[in-house]
This record gives sequence, structure tokens and C-alpha cells, in this order.
Amino acid sequence: MSATNQEPAKGVEGVIEATRELGVWARTYGDSTAIAAVSAITHHNWHAADTMPSAGKYTSTAAQAALNAVEAGVLPREAFNKDADGLLPRTTTGAQAAATLKLLHEVGAPTDLLTVLTNAYGVDVAGYTWTRDHLSDTEYGVVRSDQGAVAPWGGTGQGGTAYVPPARTAEASETESTIFLRNPDLIDRGTTAHKDIQDGLAEHIRTKGLQPLSPAPNDQPFDVAWVSQSCLYICEVKSLTDDNEESQLRLGLGQLLSYLYRTNVEHWPDVDEVLGVLAVERRPNRSDWVNICADSGITLTWPDRFPELFHG
Repeated sequence: MSATNQEPAKGVEGVIEATRELGVWARTYGDSTAIAAVSAITHHNWHAADTMPSAGKYTSTAAQAALNAVEAGVLPREAFNKDADGLLPRTTTGAQAAATLKLLHEVGAPTDLLTVLTNAYGVDVAGYTWTRDHLSDTEYGVVRSDQGAVAPWGGTGQGGTAYVPPARTAEASETESTIFLRNPDLIDRGTTAHKDIQDGLAEHIRTKGLQPLSPAPNDQPFDVAWVSQSCLYICEVKSLTDDNEESQLRLGLGQLLSYLYRTNVEHWPDVDEVLGVLAVERRPNRSDWVNICADSGITLTWPDRFPELFHG
């Protein structure tokens, strides 16, 4: 059974559990889009994919949070569209779920959890398109650029958005933290050290008269970015201990290389070049990491060296 028939996704094995763990991940990740998208998918789970619930079904906490996120511009209308007026028609729950799952994928949600939901909704994992044949592009929530309307998934498709500081919330409970065993990057993003480095670099960017940026839904899930002299700098942040230094640096370097390869420069106005920055909390014990990163076109830095990022 899947949610592409007249049954809601909540009845598919593992969906409720996967959604709950996505909520833990989103709160720890601290990204407003991720948190809002989890609220949206939580609501979608309770309604058959081929239908749209009446307005009276939008009373749950999750539904209200998703609606507020749409009004605030955090979620695009395609992911949670209550009304028939506006840029897009009122679409089915399955179409909105596909858009929501795509957003979660783009902000780096754990693949194993997303797979449970994409299978339940009949979403093609590779293309994140809903597989109902009777839906046209417009009904699915995609408006072609040659129609002179908005780009797919809401907005203009422009890269970057105003910087969002990582959430300073209490540490996850022992039960909730079991999700992090699947993704070591989540362990780091939840630490105070990671948040301090990220916010410290964002503030340093501001002191140079530049704007720190967080990823928009169409971007790779970098920690912070900025544009200077037609160059986009994408930064991944990593905390370090003596025990995890090597693994953290390898993880950060690998993430940056994939982000750089997958970044679409056309989404960034007036950008001609994209460079990667790996920011860590202190000088690594092995000095050769500076050269290892440099050989891959990545600048390795830490707070004492932040000013060097803006020379020249």
C-alpha cells in the first residue's frame, strides 16, 4: 500500500516513526525551512494523496505551523497550498508532499528517513517527482519558466537567503540522539562549538561590509556563504577534538567538494566563480591539512585566520 491511492501515508509502515525522527533532525539542524517542511509532511501524512482536505482539517499544530511558514515565505506554496487563489492552483496532497520531500532532500535530511516517505508517497527518489500520471506540470506545482511565472518549487530560484543563526536549544535527549548514529554530520551541527564558529564567521563577514548567507531551498546545505567581488564563498564548519580531528576534516572536505560540484552558479546573480572554505575551531594538530585542502581548491581556516579570508 502507498499514499498514492485513497489511503493516507500514516498507515504505511514506518512513516510515523520516520517523520518523528525527521523532526528531531530538523530541530537539531536548526534550519527554519527544514522545521517547517517537517510540519508540512506531518500534516500531509494524515490525508490521502489523491485528495485535498477541507479548510476545517487545518486545525492541527503541524498544519498551522506550515501555514504560518508559507505566509512568512519560509515554505513555498507548492509544499503547503491551502487556497485556490494566488500563483498556483490548489493541488493534491501527494503533489504537495513531493514538493515538501524535495525541500527536505535539498536541506540535507537523512536519506534513510526520506526513503521511507518517498516510497510511501510514490515519489521518484532520483527526480523527486510524484508519479501520478494524470497530473499536469501545473497541477503538480511546477510552473515552467517559459510561462513567465515563478520557477519550480517557489520563488525565483535565486541562490542564498538571509543568514539564519543555528538554533541555541537544549541538547537532544538520549532517546532522540539515537538518530545521530546514522549521520555523523548531525552530531557536529548540534554542538555549541559548531554554532560558535559559524556565528563568529558570520559576524566577521558583516564587519567586512558583506552579507552572510544561509542556503535557500535550491542550494546545497552549506553552513554559511558570502559573495565578494563576483566570487561565491561556500563554507562548511566543523568542530574538532583530538579524537575526531582526522574524521572531521575528511568529512568537511568531502562535503565541500560535493557542494562545489553541485552548486548551480546560474542561480547566483553576478557570481562568476565558486570557492570552498572549511572553517574549524582551532589549528589542526597536523599542519599538512592546510595543503591537503589547498590542493583541492579549499581554504582551511579557523577563527585566528578569519581576517585572511578577506585579503585581496
